[in-house]
Amino acid sequence: MWFLRHFSKNPSTVLDLGCGDGSLMNAFYKKGWKITGIDIYEKSLVKARKTGVYKKLIKGDLVSVCRKLVEKQTKFDLVFCSQAIEHLSKKEGLEILNLADKLGRKRVYFGTPRGYMNQPEEFLEGNPYQKHKSGWTVDDFKIRGYKVYGVGLRPIWSERGMARGKKGISLFLLTTLSFLLSPITILVPSLGSGIMAIKVK
Repeated sequence: MWFLRHFSKNPSTVLDLGCGDGSLMNAFYKKGWKITGIDIYEKSLVKARKTGVYKKLIKGDLVSVCRKLVEKQTKFDLVFCSQAIEHLSKKEGLEILNLADKLGRKRVYFGTPRGYMNQPEEFLEGNPYQKHKSGWTVDDFKIRGYKVYGVGLRPIWSERGMARGKKGISLFLLTTLSFLLSPITILVPSLGSGIMAIKVK
């Protein structure tokens, strides 16, 4: 959260791609931001509205909505997309990267698992759009001018990581270990189970 707040640099306008229930944006937004969220799942949008952080919420698939925003020459200081691009096909994801670049005025952020990660049914929570359709690499973002950081120690948080299925004290200890080693993971993306890609314009 500290890293995201530091990166955001107090944007006036924010586009949250695949905003879900708004819990992540609610955790690090600052008063005064004008945030537009996009998501295709109505139940998530209902929860996002209740956070009170969004100026506008749009229901629709990311590609179609972003195409329309680009056609209108809409710009946002920050384009933010966390844990959403992997729910698109590779073709759709590549288009979203291109569209986000056109929509972002100052900064663009993408967060996603590193490589393809299968989503167990219990993780879907009844949302059919939560299934993963693609996997992304560090190079997918680097070749587009992003600076890439690692997130979550891979031996702990990967698809077959030690934390999968753990509860209670075991999960607490593994989470603590991952947190303590996070500076190394951030600097060495190959150690991360996830990717944090940032482009500053």
